[in-house]
Amino acid sequence: MKSLTPIIATFLLLAAAASAQDGAALFNKQCKACHTIGGGVKVGPDLAGVTSKRDFDWLVKFVKSSKNLIATGDPDAVAIFEKFNKKPMPSHSNSVAEIQGMLDFIASGGASPDESESGKEKISLIFEPDAEKGRELFTGELALTNGGPSCISCHNVRHNDVVFGGSMAMDLSVSHKENIVEAMETSMPAMINSYGNSPLSVDERANLDLFLKVTKENQLYQTPGQFGGIFFLLGAIFFIFMLIIIHLFWRSNRKMGVKDEIFKRQMRTQ
Repeated sequence: MKSLTPIIATFLLLAAAASAQDGAALFNKQCKACHTIGGGVKVGPDLAGVTSKRDFDWLVKFVKSSKNLIATGDPDAVAIFEKFNKKPMPSHSNSVAEIQGMLDFIASGGASPDESESGKEKISLIFEPDAEKGRELFTGELALTNGGPSCISCHNVRHNDVVFGGSMAMDLSVSHKENIVEAMETSMPAMINSYGNSPLSVDERANLDLFLKVTKENQLYQTPGQFGGIFFLLGAIFFIFMLIIIHLFWRSNRKMGVKDEIFKRQMRTQ
């Protein structure tokens, strides 16, 4: 993250620690009644190793709505549905960050955050959002998995490493809210038209969300690198324009000298 300040980096580390705590609490509240982590099949499957068997995008979709994933004909989702008496797992409204916290807890084998921090059990993150990848997705340096257009074609952000973006939609420099990318993708008509048949993946949304979060938080610390060049150019153009105006004004108002008058008389007598 090229422009990430130490203050924001510290904030994100604290947020990650809080996410680990929340993941354990959420698992115990929402998952423990039906699942174990290495303790065998319960109402639902044993979740030990699930984070290495399935990718992050699939797991998030299944947790949010197994019914929807089954309806798409996804073979893995259908197989689980058939194996467990055709009873779909209830849908959940958790944010991607909350689901990631639970999955990180599952990936650790059910270790508590204290155990993980002490080195007894190291949590292996199955997915870690990356603001720099989010920037590359925003600018189009990285192509979107399903072929959708890059954000910069319609939106701009004030960021030292982003050139001027489009003006067809709002500037996103300070617009970040939790899950803003998913909310825009599924609620704004222009976004629905653009991404309806080429949706963003869960990890792309998470990377873009983090990029917009860092961009918003970093506004107070950024240097005006993005605009410095154009401000200098506009200033130079204005300066030259003023010099031209002053020169024209001076020529039209300057008084005729004695030599000019003598020269004019000589020309008339010739």
